[in-house]
Amino acid sequence: MQVKAVPRSRRTAAVGVQDGAVRIQIAAAPHKGQSNAALCAYLADVAGVRTSAVRLRRGSSGARKLIEIDGDAPSIEARMAELAADIA
Repeated sequence: MQVKAVPRSRRTAAVGVQDGAVRIQIAAAPHKGQSNAALCAYLADVAGVRTSAVRLRRGSSGARKLIEIDGDAPSIEARMAELAADIA
């Protein structure tokens, strides 16, 4: 999934869609991978999988990221659809 990460926010939450990517505000600072780890933990929680099942495939140092989530695809897709409905 495509993500637009916004570090140093008040809270970690998905807030909308921007240029085809889910815009996620992250409370952690972009220092030594803290915001990337917080992003992966948030997406793991939303998808209902372990944190280790969420990987950053591209964009570790930029705002636009490509995230890969391992697990039961129909279940993950349903949870991501719920997230999309919440932010729409």
